[in-house]
Amino acid sequence: MTTEQPPGTPGTAQTTDPGSGTLSATRTNGLKLGIAFVAVAVIAATGGALVAGASGTDDGGEPSAQGARGDVTAEIATASLAEGEHRGFDEVHQDAGESLENVLVSTDWIAERVDEGLAENDIVLIDISEQLASSELTPYVDGHIPGAQQVDWGTDIVRANQREFITTEEFTDLAQSLGISEDTTVVLYGDNNNWFAAYGAWLFKLYGVPDVRLLDGGLFKWEQVDGRELVQDVPQPDRGTFEASPQNFDIRAFQNEVLDVVVDEQDVNLVDIRFPDEYNGEVGVNIEIFDGEGAAVWGHIPGAVNVPWGEIVAEDGTFKDAEEIRAIYEEAGVDFDNPIITYCRIGERASHTWFALSQILEAEVQVYDGSWSEWGNTVGVPVQNNTGERGGLWG
Repeated sequence: MTTEQPPGTPGTAQTTDPGSGTLSATRTNGLKLGIAFVAVAVIAATGGALVAGASGTDDGGEPSAQGARGDVTAEIATASLAEGEHRGFDEVHQDAGESLENVLVSTDWIAERVDEGLAENDIVLIDISEQLASSELTPYVDGHIPGAQQVDWGTDIVRANQREFITTEEFTDLAQSLGISEDTTVVLYGDNNNWFAAYGAWLFKLYGVPDVRLLDGGLFKWEQVDGRELVQDVPQPDRGTFEASPQNFDIRAFQNEVLDVVVDEQDVNLVDIRFPDEYNGEVGVNIEIFDGEGAAVWGHIPGAVNVPWGEIVAEDGTFKDAEEIRAIYEEAGVDFDNPIITYCRIGERASHTWFALSQILEAEVQVYDGSWSEWGNTVGVPVQNNTGERGGLWG
């Protein structure tokens, strides 16, 4: 988390969004700074430690949220360099209820468009894959769906040495270099169950791309299930004209907002999509595989329900049908009349769930992309551990 100039710093123009209670500041160099003040922290009765949240107990009388005790409130100021605004969901939802193909296309659908010509149909096909060494799928450079371009998550989308995405201007340049214009249909796919492709879909909608769809089942469905052709030719598209908007904060949640939900017991669904042993606090992560994603404390955000992402997909990697997906979340306790926030470890699997809930079911959903790698490493926030034990380095 990056700390910037406080409100009132000379040379800083400030505006207040009365709907969100968020004070935003625009610095003279054009960089927008969002600052939120959260009057929810609690000073612990012993040692003056800063914790956030009220005390709760489980059936055994033990605190259910680690470290949540005391009754003296303090103010926490959190800052983000993210540029954004609240634009609602009109540009996010794409009428999946009218036709699922408006958000999710089959391998047959994309194969037909490849035969017809992607450029002729104003379709931009993008491979966003994790490309782990353990993947059994073909890396982009060795073979990809005909006509697909590659976007590398680590180098093309995120800023170096900062937990934040590229600027609005940089996203505009990226989108135009891919041949994207206002009327373009963008179809994303990837390996590893479309996790990073879904992350990409969320990011593209975050910056206001009008028509963003996922290839159902991703590269696994195309390559291993269907056995379709892969090529090495790299397209060279004409430059597009799309102009990105600042991030749409109605589909992105920040830590202070999630903390508000927990402490104020707001009517917001928190959905943890990690594996049950992570959610319960039995394990952290396998550092040999997920280096850099570990957390000092294990467990979950208090009040969150656990619906592992895999419950909503079939064996071939495709999404289950919409009504079945809705039933799975309702059975877990999700109330679709209230907003939803999804999280995982770094945001990619949470985006897969966001796609199902937001794009397929057209619910109002935010991704807390800081997820457990932020929450589980933050001093003072409450953590629920279901094991009755202390989990993690600081557990």
